[in-house]
Amino acid sequence: MTFKNRLAVCVSAFALGVLPVAAHAEAPDNDAPQNGEQVKRRYDIPAQPLADALIVFSAQSGETILADPKLTAGRRSKTVRGEFAAPEALSRLLGDASLKARPGATRGFVVTANASAALLPVSAGARGFAGGEQPIETTDDDAGDRNASPARNGRPARRNRDEVVVTGTNIRGVAPDSSPSRTFTREDIEMTGAATAQDFIQTLPQNFGGGSNADIGGSLPNDFSAGANSGREGAYGSSVNLRGLGSGSTLVLLNGHRMAPSSGLGDFVDISLIPGSAIGRIEVLSDGASAIYGGDAVAGVVNFILRDDLDGIESSFRYGTVTEGDLDEYRASLAAGQNWSGGDAMIAYEFYDRDNLSAGDRAFSAAAPLPNDLFPSQRRHSVIAAGSQSLSPRVEIDGEAFFARRASVTNYTDTGYFVRAAPVASTLSLSAGAHVLLGGDWSADISGAYASTDSKIDVEGDFPRQKKIESGLSTIDAKASGALATIWGGDMKLAVGGHYREESFSNVHLDADIAGVEADRTVHALFGEIFIPLVGEENAVPGMRRLEINASGRFEDYSDFGSTATPKLGVLWAPTPSLRLRGSYGRSYKPPPLGRVGAVDFTAFAARTSDINGIFGLTPADPSIADVTAIYVSGTQNDLAPERSRSFTAGLDFDRQTGPHSFSVNGTYFDVRFEDRLGNTPVPGNRSVFDAPNIAYLAPDAFPAGTVVFSPSQSAIGMLLESVDAIRLRGDADPLDAEIISSVQVTRNLALTLARGVDFEAAYRFDSTIGAWSLGVSGSYLRDFQQQGASSSPVVERVDTLFNPVALRLRMRAGYAHRGFETNLFVNRSNGYRVDATPGAQAIDSWTTVDFSIAYDAGRNSSIPVLRGALLRLSAINLFDTPPPDAAGAPDFRIFGYDPTNASPLNRFIAIEFEKRF
Repeated sequence: MTFKNRLAVCVSAFALGVLPVAAHAEAPDNDAPQNGEQVKRRYDIPAQPLADALIVFSAQSGETILADPKLTAGRRSKTVRGEFAAPEALSRLLGDASLKARPGATRGFVVTANASAALLPVSAGARGFAGGEQPIETTDDDAGDRNASPARNGRPARRNRDEVVVTGTNIRGVAPDSSPSRTFTREDIEMTGAATAQDFIQTLPQNFGGGSNADIGGSLPNDFSAGANSGREGAYGSSVNLRGLGSGSTLVLLNGHRMAPSSGLGDFVDISLIPGSAIGRIEVLSDGASAIYGGDAVAGVVNFILRDDLDGIESSFRYGTVTEGDLDEYRASLAAGQNWSGGDAMIAYEFYDRDNLSAGDRAFSAAAPLPNDLFPSQRRHSVIAAGSQSLSPRVEIDGEAFFARRASVTNYTDTGYFVRAAPVASTLSLSAGAHVLLGGDWSADISGAYASTDSKIDVEGDFPRQKKIESGLSTIDAKASGALATIWGGDMKLAVGGHYREESFSNVHLDADIAGVEADRTVHALFGEIFIPLVGEENAVPGMRRLEINASGRFEDYSDFGSTATPKLGVLWAPTPSLRLRGSYGRSYKPPPLGRVGAVDFTAFAARTSDINGIFGLTPADPSIADVTAIYVSGTQNDLAPERSRSFTAGLDFDRQTGPHSFSVNGTYFDVRFEDRLGNTPVPGNRSVFDAPNIAYLAPDAFPAGTVVFSPSQSAIGMLLESVDAIRLRGDADPLDAEIISSVQVTRNLALTLARGVDFEAAYRFDSTIGAWSLGVSGSYLRDFQQQGASSSPVVERVDTLFNPVALRLRMRAGYAHRGFETNLFVNRSNGYRVDATPGAQAIDSWTTVDFSIAYDAGRNSSIPVLRGALLRLSAINLFDTPPPDAAGAPDFRIFGYDPTNASPLNRFIAIEFEKRF
């Protein structure tokens, strides 16, 4: 079926579903109760101080809320987005079982707690909770319900479950407001048209597309870890790479638990295995959190939270296709959940299938030898189950089980030989835990988890091979948290605990007598955290509404790299209820991933310099090296040291609601400084790694000693050839005649890596009688990304050069929603840059694309039976089919005509989705 026919079917199906509903637009008003059901309204309330959130809720619901100022002090609301009845929306907003919402005596709702308190009315016209209104005393009926739990989805929610620990802290009931964080709800994810977890993460301006990414079919000249994820060495996983600090510098959690790492190095968690249909929300902490979680939380933490609110059965089917080429994508899922008084359970299955994208289907890569895939085909099966149960008013248990299996295939031709790589990856994750109320405000948590990720790589063609990669992870965590004392601004809270972890990794050849990598380690940790509210609602004065200090520390002992202590300090100052100023400082200590410990992964590439100079347009530094044999080595240096870093952030958050208008803005300055960070030796001016011999010939101090060796001895050449896993030859090059050995691409501890910049976001919403209108923009400006190979070599600025992060990425949004209809328009822009920093270097244009989605949620009251409980969505990625900017290719790394780290070769992609709830 041609694309035009496929698209016609998609659009026709969407129109048949939506137009009949539109024709019935004058059917019963959604604002009036029907068939005895509660009225549902559309809510869009971001997480914020609870006092402010209740005001926004009052405006959007039209209900009066009675709340005690003591109850709201120091609390933050949950995000509420979607269509709900008012009781359910308010329960979701509170998100804390120490609070209860019940209908008022005559109208509105009353928020109560476990202690008697005066109540003040909250309405859209009021700002703040202190003074100005006559208190309304609680009644005996209020006291009778003080120990009840808040409602959720029409049934009592459990106290233990709703009193959650947020990403970025170990203290229950405290949000890490001193650190930059974002929560993306299920609705946020769906409105982008993303089909998978990695599709959504790639839309974040703070995430860099380089490193380990399934859409990078081969490798990168300046990042050896990308090659370890390719089909010959890894299993085509996808990582989170915040700020471009590396795939292994962002900690990925599933429901707060660690997962086993992936790739031929075991250096990142593969988020592409997580089924998107089971994700309830994604919490992103874009700040170092090693004092909370350990050394691998250098750039931040991304926590994928599973759904716990599904009550019934939900099925969905999605079909997508490119408008040019033969790539099709299918996703089908079935999920079932049940909530009851004291527990919940959910199980979900997802099937995902995407074709490969051939270089021959794109004009910018048409010169590539065929076959050659820009990225591989993928087929995934995943199943996940989770549940919790209260055993008593003080004890609750929960558990999760997750299994996924993905098979990928890619084909390519390289310097005359053919390769077909077919890696298969599978992951298993099991966890169980208990939450116990100890008395007073104290509670304890204990949990255990086991995870494994296994990959088998089968390579067919002219150079067949078989490899097996296995990684395992077992953890035990125990902690307690609660109030120490009540001070000037509220309750001072403490968390203490311990952590034990076992890690294992192996990467072995199954068909050759080649040494592999096998390593393991154990980690012991003790940690503590204290929250000190110096100023709160009780002692607030003009210009000082909140002043809070959050301090944490972690002591870790690694069986292979010794022990260390990492601190973090955060400060929050709120001069007004709407404005919060924050700052944080922390340190980290991160041993190399097990795949690099004792690694014997050296590979070599031998070629004539005249051949290389011609391919990359290089000018030889001297006639004596213009036409000689050179060996370019990549792999991992022996005797690696841990990475050490310090991070600093400073920022502000501002939000304000005025009648139907709401506005928010936030910004964060970040400064991360690494010492001994693992990476390839930076080349001055960001020139090609193959230009290193020319640079070193003219400036021997441009690289650390021994990085580029001229006229090596025969014994040195022999030792190198014996140490490499494989050597590729180009043309008639004979490695035994080598006059140059360059190890610029070898991964080593660099003297310095420095990243500085600003993240920012602004959003505006206006609610009118004809719908809700919204505008937003988010972006990341990277001012510096500097690297230095050794203290004696020059500092190299990486920003705005080929295969490195660009200085500015923006994502703008405009949206409209009304009575089940929702449409969103996104504009994405990356600034232009140059191949390198030398005068006259090739310019690479900026790239602007537009994404679009439109959806109709028929809800429960549709007059058409088949649409009752159904949702239809049509989305377009890169709506105007804008190709990636032309960039210098690197055929030996399977890069053809564009920069895969900063642009996608997918071009226009159209998808239609049908979801049905029973």
